[in-house]
Amino acid sequence: MIRILLVDDHILVREALRVVLELNGGMQVIAEADDGETALRMAEELVPDVVVMDVALLGISGIETTRRMLTKQPNIKVLALSTHLDRGIIQQMIDAGACGYIVKAAAGVELKRGIRSVMEGRFYLCPEVTALLVANTLRGRSSPSAEKSGNQSLTFRERQVVTLLAGGKSAPELADLLHISSRTVDVHRRNILKKLDLHNVVDLTKYAIRTGLILL
Repeated sequence: MIRILLVDDHILVREALRVVLELNGGMQVIAEADDGETALRMAEELVPDVVVMDVALLGISGIETTRRMLTKQPNIKVLALSTHLDRGIIQQMIDAGACGYIVKAAAGVELKRGIRSVMEGRFYLCPEVTALLVANTLRGRSSPSAEKSGNQSLTFRERQVVTLLAGGKSAPELADLLHISSRTVDVHRRNILKKLDLHNVVDLTKYAIRTGLILL
């Protein structure tokens, strides 16, 4: 059972999310909070598996709440929610340590999918955010970064793999899209992590966004 803390300052939103998440079992909303301070206290007392975090909270923002929460409890998975598809907010939530980002208009099935993904150790972005990343990357917008030169060591295929992994694609999905085997995907992933001195796909996604390999 995946234990979830819901953080949103609108009670109707929390009620709707609770119904969706607890439908068909496998997930349990163990507590709700309507502000950052309460969320921090509940996270410390209850130690949930996943915190669904509204970005725009009254008082302490969801961004700052996420940062403080993960400083004390780094094993908690935070999945961000927002009413807006805003590049700056997405970047700030990722920098704060969130493992994924979903716009509220896409909540429901996407939220359940996102929770399962982050519990499996993957980064999750809803389709709307992924589309934004891909569109900006295809436009070739530049992003200054001291680490950007590290991307030069990646082959063209490895860059493709990074973009798809960072967009939340699983290994089987990535294999289908690139017409390669899942084993080859695993080899690429291991090589990429080794080249960039990273530990997992979440770190890889943050690196890719930070360095401009994929662009917000």
